[in-house]
Amino acid sequence: MCDYINAKTLKFLSLHGLYKALGFKERNKLNPQLSDHFFTGEYPIEPIDLLGEGKISQLSLLSSKSNN
Repeated sequence: MCDYINAKTLKFLSLHGLYKALGFKERNKLNPQLSDHFFTGEYPIEPIDLLGEGKISQLSLLSSKSNN
């Protein structure tokens, strides 16, 4: 990454550091103040496929050959 962005060093914030940098004392584990599920994998609700078995999901449409 350093080569790609032409930097000498690269450091990442911890999740705790991110919340502190944005003015929060700490992350509320039951009701996070930010949409941090991209980093934690903890989604506010369980992600489910509402289409049911045997039906095409949107993601599978992106990976299959187009009919158009």
